[in-house]
Amino acid sequence: MPTMVFPRVIATDLDGTLLDAGGLVSERNRLALVAAAEAGVRVVVSTARPPRTTQHIAEQLPCAAVLCGNGSLAHVPGDEPLVRAISPETARSVVEKVNAELPGIGYGIETGTDFFHDADYHLEPWLSGEWVREVLEDTETLLRRATPITKMLVRSRDMRVEELHETVAAAVGSLAEVTFSGSYSLLELSAPGVNKGSTLAMVCERWGVAAEEVVAFGDMPNDLAALSWAGGGYAMASGHPDLLDPALGLRVAPSANEDGVGRVVEQLLAER
Repeated sequence: MPTMVFPRVIATDLDGTLLDAGGLVSERNRLALVAAAEAGVRVVVSTARPPRTTQHIAEQLPCAAVLCGNGSLAHVPGDEPLVRAISPETARSVVEKVNAELPGIGYGIETGTDFFHDADYHLEPWLSGEWVREVLEDTETLLRRATPITKMLVRSRDMRVEELHETVAAAVGSLAEVTFSGSYSLLELSAPGVNKGSTLAMVCERWGVAAEEVVAFGDMPNDLAALSWAGGGYAMASGHPDLLDPALGLRVAPSANEDGVGRVVEQLLAER
């Protein structure tokens, strides 16, 4: 594997990557990223989470940018927030095509500030009902009520997430980016071309940073676009098997519970 240049940007996913099993930033990971920032590296948090569940974590880190919703939302201090939403027309087409293949599927929508879902949506075990702004009786009402659509969620009660992904991705084609970030039967859909990689690239372009000057960490298929774009893409050893396929050419970091991000960053700092 070719030698990397010392990075000017380090981008990290949160769940399963920077955070431990308890959902916390370890002191080793935090100190490593602080040291990187002190060395002039811009630290970027890039997550599937919405801002309301990301802010308290980002505040613990020296963040130069926070990317949420798989790249549909970007906050760079001093710049106007970037919102890359799904148009209502596209969302309706997506629902029509998915329903033709999977009748009775449930839909949720993240607007960047709130979460809404329809009556068929089976709430995830980790999602408190207190975080739900409103439950709508049907999907059409959901689409009218929940705007902007920064992320559309497709939820099955019984299909394996990999099978659900294959079916939905084939149904919607180029209408939306389809990915997932967990083992539950839950898919995350963004506007065409919107993913962690494309938004990270946009932010880095503003800073005049090239892909080869970026190191990125992630553990799930929704991280692949960023890991593939960055000059140094690290899949976590504890991550999804698809990311650990040698054919992808990604580097491998120790698991999240072993402070994998911190260990790699320490090494990069030591070798500069």
